[in-house]
This record gives sequence, structure tokens and C-alpha cells, in this order.
Amino acid sequence: MRIAIVDDDPIVCQSLETILTATGTAEVLWMANDGDAAVRRYFETPASRPDVLLIDIQMPGTSGLDAAREILATDPAARILFLTTFADQSYIAQAMGLGAKGYLIKQDVAAVGPALQA
Repeated sequence: MRIAIVDDDPIVCQSLETILTATGTAEVLWMANDGDAAVRRYFETPASRPDVLLIDIQMPGTSGLDAAREILATDPAARILFLTTFADQSYIAQAMGLGAKGYLIKQDVAAVGPALQA
């Protein structure tokens, strides 16, 4: 499975990449640190489109929600999983309302692998 990771914390991106590649769960195509970069990278080439986009909700500049909205408007088949520290019902409702395939809390990193494969 090919994924992309978007989080404003480079350490989170690197840690997730290490865990997911070491366990053989996924190949990380690319990482980005904000929503604008995520949208740009997603649409660069057909080969840059991951099977799953793992994205944070809150980031400086374009939020994960806005980036997901933009991606899904052009590619409704995009598989987006939100990974965030916010267990806020409003965020969950917004994410799922956009068409996200899941919403995970960062503190539960063990759930990332199974969620990617679901």
C-alpha cells in the first residue's frame, strides 16, 4: 500500500514513516507539512497519488480539512484518513462529512496500521 503523510510536525511524519515501513504496513510516497503542500503533491502526477492520504486536521495555513475538501472535490475516490490529537465531535463530524474514510487519534498509533488496511 502506498501512502502519503501530512502533518505540521516533521517528527510525527518521520515517526509514522519509520513505523509503517518497518512493519511492512505501507510504502510512504511523500510527506508534507501543510495543507497547501499536500494538495500540490497529491496532484503533481498520477504516480504521486497515494492509496491512502494520512492527514492532520489542524496545521498552519491550509488546514487538513480544507486540503481534504479540495482534494475530494477533484478526486472523489481519494481515500483520506485523518490522524490528529483532537477528539472533538465537531472535527469528527466535519471530517466524516467530507467523505473521509476514517478519523484516528494520534495517541493511538497502534490503530494506524489496521486502519490503513481497512
